[in-house]
Amino acid sequence: MRIGFAVMAMLLGMAGASAQTIESVYTDFDAARCVMFAPGDADAGMPAQAVCPGYGGYPVLLQTIGDNHSLYFGFPPQGELVSRWASFVDTGAPHDVIEWRVLSEGDRQVPFATIQRWFVAAPERDEPVEVLVVQKVGLIEAWQGCIVGYVVATGNPDANKTARTIADTLGRERECISIEPVIEEGTVPLPEYMLYGY
Repeated sequence: MRIGFAVMAMLLGMAGASAQTIESVYTDFDAARCVMFAPGDADAGMPAQAVCPGYGGYPVLLQTIGDNHSLYFGFPPQGELVSRWASFVDTGAPHDVIEWRVLSEGDRQVPFATIQRWFVAAPERDEPVEVLVVQKVGLIEAWQGCIVGYVVATGNPDANKTARTIADTLGRERECISIEPVIEEGTVPLPEYMLYGY
């Protein structure tokens, strides 16, 4: 009888696991469609802040100082306005497509991570360095989003696969405070980045 229950529990566990799927969903990112909620003050180092369309009601929060940008996906900690900055030391521009990693379970779809290509100026190079920035989405129940990985795409044919592996692993961790961003460089080094408030 005990063996029967054990087998049944195993089969139910396998059925539950198979009911979960992860897929990529793509949305457009266009700063012109964002709505500013704080004008900022560049001279005082205060970024302009705007909210942009995301995926399934999960917003994209954009901060801008001069030519530098910082993006946050989902809901900020404790519902506060974004007080974090994640960007590059040299000018970086985000691609106009966001890849959302979405966990589906029955009728429920939860975007838990994003991957976005950035084009980062590199003084020693004629062309920008392309970097895939992987972020954990701030979920309604957790309110935590953060950078979980940087994958240099320039000269790295496996960059997309690597970024998805990082997203699917660290993007589902519960607390950002325990996550150290993974860095995958290949033949081209990662441009210097900056994180404030993380």
